[in-house]
Amino acid sequence: MLQQIRNCFDKDPVNTGRQRELDIAKGFIIIFMALSHAIEILGWFFPPEVADDFFWHGFDMIIKGTAPVFMFCMGITLSYSKKQGAGHILVRACHMAGIVVLLELLRTAIPCLIEYLIFRDPESMVYATEIVCVDILQFATMMLLAFALLKKLKVGLIPMLVIAAVCSVAGQLLQGVTTGSMIGDRIVGFLWNSNPTSFFPFLNWFIVPVLGYILGKLWLRLKDKDTFFKWVMPIGIVITVIYYVSMVLVGEWYYFSGGDYCGIGMVDVAFMFVIFFVVVGACHYLGKTDGRVARCFASMGSRLTSIYCIHWVIYGFLYLGLVCVVGDGYVPLWTVPPVAAVVFVASDLISRFYSKHLKKKR
Repeated sequence: MLQQIRNCFDKDPVNTGRQRELDIAKGFIIIFMALSHAIEILGWFFPPEVADDFFWHGFDMIIKGTAPVFMFCMGITLSYSKKQGAGHILVRACHMAGIVVLLELLRTAIPCLIEYLIFRDPESMVYATEIVCVDILQFATMMLLAFALLKKLKVGLIPMLVIAAVCSVAGQLLQGVTTGSMIGDRIVGFLWNSNPTSFFPFLNWFIVPVLGYILGKLWLRLKDKDTFFKWVMPIGIVITVIYYVSMVLVGEWYYFSGGDYCGIGMVDVAFMFVIFFVVVGACHYLGKTDGRVARCFASMGSRLTSIYCIHWVIYGFLYLGLVCVVGDGYVPLWTVPPVAAVVFVASDLISRFYSKHLKKKR
């Protein structure tokens, strides 16, 4: 089997150009992100017994597993980039930082300010502190800065992986360590999981795009995807099922990382790596059909960043609307899928309009 997998690779780069299966995978990922964030926003208005339910929480944890898949794709995409110099990557990091600032103003600061002006309640501005959070785009910015530095220092692939592994161990050891102040915790939260808004701390998650970057160097030489996924996917599916069933039996999600998805460790990352091949393998076979569904997902995947930003802005103002309408009341559980669907469709349509009419002008 190992020999057959080895035969799928060439000595030289032969699989260049845009990778359709990765675009399709990112198209699926943004749908699951929209669903997960619907749970997050509407979850503020769920009855307590629903919010604390193990299996409901587990459903959210399972679909959150798409974020590591996206990060693996980020690493692969970086390895495919024609502009891999430290300066080029630094420019990309600055561009991403600008997107982050604009997004956080639109999805947190402005809705919270409007809420404060309506209710005159100082607690209305508590949520505004999430403008200094460590979400996936903040992490992407730090990741690009780190890669720019590693490129400048001419660090090889193996030393890069060792550095990422050391970061992962450090992130696990520092899990929950606080400075004693909110401001301090928000600052160190960019490095490790020190506060509730440190969703993707750098130390814990850096290993994911690094693995993706190294995998990308192999992906460039992948000449026979059909045979590769024929062998890899069945094994991956078995391991994935065992992994999630074990979490149900233990009664704790991501228990290798102490039950903390945000503070993920290397063992859970290894399983996420396996899940990546399952997801991308399925997208590869879907892409071979070249049907309308495949083209739709590939299009969404190529516009993932804009859809992501737009859907979060909508959710920010949806939260404001729920505060004004629902108040201290509750929303039923069944509202999650339709809300996620409406927000996603709206985000996709706005993204298409932006890509077609505004992006070139910008």
